[in-house]
Amino acid sequence: AVAACGGVAAPLRPERRPELARWAESVRIDWRVQGGRLVADGDGRATPAAAWLLAQLRERNHPGLILATGGTTGEPKLVLHDLALLLGAVRVKASRPWRVLPLMHFDHIGGLDMAWRALAGQQVLVQPPDDLSPETIAAAIMRHRVEVLPATPSFLNLLLLSGAAERHDLSSLRVVPYGAEPMPAGLLARLRAAFPAVEFVQRFGTSETGSLPTRSVGAGLVLDAATQGFEWKIVDRELWVRSPTRALGYLAGDTGGLDAAGWFRTGDLAEQQPDGVVQVLGRQAELINVGGEKVLPATVENLLLEHPEVADCRVYGAANPVLGQVVAADVVWRGTEADPLEVKRLLRTFAADRLARHQLPAMVSLVTSIGTTRNLKKSRTQP
Repeated sequence: AVAACGGVAAPLRPERRPELARWAESVRIDWRVQGGRLVADGDGRATPAAAWLLAQLRERNHPGLILATGGTTGEPKLVLHDLALLLGAVRVKASRPWRVLPLMHFDHIGGLDMAWRALAGQQVLVQPPDDLSPETIAAAIMRHRVEVLPATPSFLNLLLLSGAAERHDLSSLRVVPYGAEPMPAGLLARLRAAFPAVEFVQRFGTSETGSLPTRSVGAGLVLDAATQGFEWKIVDRELWVRSPTRALGYLAGDTGGLDAAGWFRTGDLAEQQPDGVVQVLGRQAELINVGGEKVLPATVENLLLEHPEVADCRVYGAANPVLGQVVAADVVWRGTEADPLEVKRLLRTFAADRLARHQLPAMVSLVTSIGTTRNLKKSRTQP
């Protein structure tokens, strides 16, 4: 409706309403939806940078979309999109009426993209429950015979660990698109064993570019350079993309990442394999600096998750007076051993022949669960 009248939409869930005060520092808010009604507001004012970006939309006579980035590695940014370009990239075609339960919220590019694609394909959207616990979601899948479940690897791991998949009939599932964070190879293998009839498909996109043209191959991606206007390259291990659906710019926050030539530096570390498959390894901002040696948390997590007694884990950098940082790990331990020092010894022995010395966990904490963000990604907030 906002697009149809040429407006600029800024979706925010109720629990994020306090953020409006920060938004108002950069963007004038003319209307809000409250209690199912459209009410005039007029709060805030546009900064010169925001006014310049919004003027570009007016010149094109196009509607806009404002998204807030997750802010997992810093202050959230406000990203302005040309909504006509985003919607124009969604193919409208009739298809089998799959029943889709999208778990990512509709103020996240992943949630919006899945909703748009489902509607454009004349599919059935199942409204996610407010409670996104594995038990509640498993019950919703069984009740509505959900066939497509877009989710994050962290949520899928919780679904296995909770036992909810065993307590509910999830045989209707056919496709699970996953993304927003790296998928550990061990977790993907466990998921395929638990759901042999399900096709697991990796998706990739960012708040700044929208969903990118990719094809899932194992735990990697093929980036479709044949798509008109889309290019990609890896510069100093970082994935750069140039997309026809790239955002106009930032209304607020650090403007790094977008350059005048149209490239977006994703902040994702990536490697291209000899067969052309690109593996997204993790966020550059999450690198742990151990005496000058860089450690990617996902690399250590993937290996620890192969230990039969590790149900889940989170790796992060802990301050160290000599090395600057050391590798620390929060571990959900299945075994009977409850001494963190003994668990650390077991894990270091397990990983010693596959990780360099500086990559081995120097600190281990035993926890009952690993927290997730509001978009069901593994929380990277340091304790």
